[in-house]
Amino acid sequence: MTRTRFYIGLVTKDGNDVSQNVVERCAWLVAGSYGGCTIYQTTGYWEDEHEPSMVIEALTDTESSEVSVVALAKVLAILANQSAVLWSMEPVKGGFVKGI
Repeated sequence: MTRTRFYIGLVTKDGNDVSQNVVERCAWLVAGSYGGCTIYQTTGYWEDEHEPSMVIEALTDTESSEVSVVALAKVLAILANQSAVLWSMEPVKGGFVKGI
């Protein structure tokens, strides 16, 4: 199982708040790529400043390619008007359990 995370600021390069519509579009893109996702609202620190941020996390039972993760991070950066989007990808133990 692989966990992929995208760290995205909620303040644009121009100093405006990222709209809820953009947040939902970012989640839709990640969910579409991985089959689902979870969003955490956080506070991020970037270049000695703190700002509201979100982490979009997806778990998959197949390994994603680094190229596709980087491409998605670039799209998220453009969509949210960010100078950068941090991404991470790591193997984790776990699995999907379906209800009866």
